[in-house]
Amino acid sequence: MTLFAMTSRARAHRGFTLIELLVVLVLVGIVASLATLSIGDGAERQLRTETQRLAGVLSLARDELLITGAAERALGLRPESYSFLELVILDDSTREWRPLVDQQLGIRQLEPGVIEMAFEAEGERQPLPQTGGWEPHVRLGNTGEMTPGIITLKVPGKPLERHIRIGMEGSVEVLDAFPE
Repeated sequence: MTLFAMTSRARAHRGFTLIELLVVLVLVGIVASLATLSIGDGAERQLRTETQRLAGVLSLARDELLITGAAERALGLRPESYSFLELVILDDSTREWRPLVDQQLGIRQLEPGVIEMAFEAEGERQPLPQTGGWEPHVRLGNTGEMTPGIITLKVPGKPLERHIRIGMEGSVEVLDAFPE
C-alpha cells in the first residue's frame, strides 16, 4: 500500500471538521429560533388579533352609519363577548337594544379565560354585565360621533393588555399602553 492510499484512508475515517460542526449548529439555531418566532405566545397573538378586529369592526359600523344614515346603533360589551346593537321599538313605550344579526357586526364570543374586556368612560370603569339583555356602552350616531371611552382587552393572569381609544368625533385608535 502506498503512502497516498494510507493518508486518504485516514482522512476518510477522521470525522467532521470543527467548521462543519459549527455550520450545522448555526443552522440548527436559526431553524429553532424561526420555529419559536412562528409559534410565539398564542395568547399575545390572539390578543393583538382580537383588538385589531374589534377596532376594525367599530370603524366599519361607524362608516356604515355615515353612508346609510340609518338609526342609532351601539356597541354592547360583556367581559368575554361583544356585539353591535340596534334599538328596536316594541310598542309606544318600550324600546330594547338587540344584537344585530350580521356576520361581522353580530355577537362575537371571545375564547373564555383567554381574553377579557373592560370599559372606561369619563375616567370611570363601567360595569359589564355577565348575562341577560345587552346594554349599550358605546353609542354610534349616524353623523359619525361615538361615545368616548377606552376599551381594554387583557389576558387574565398575565401583564398583557391592549387598548382601543374611542373619540367623540368617531376616531378609533389601538394603543399598547393605557393612555394618560
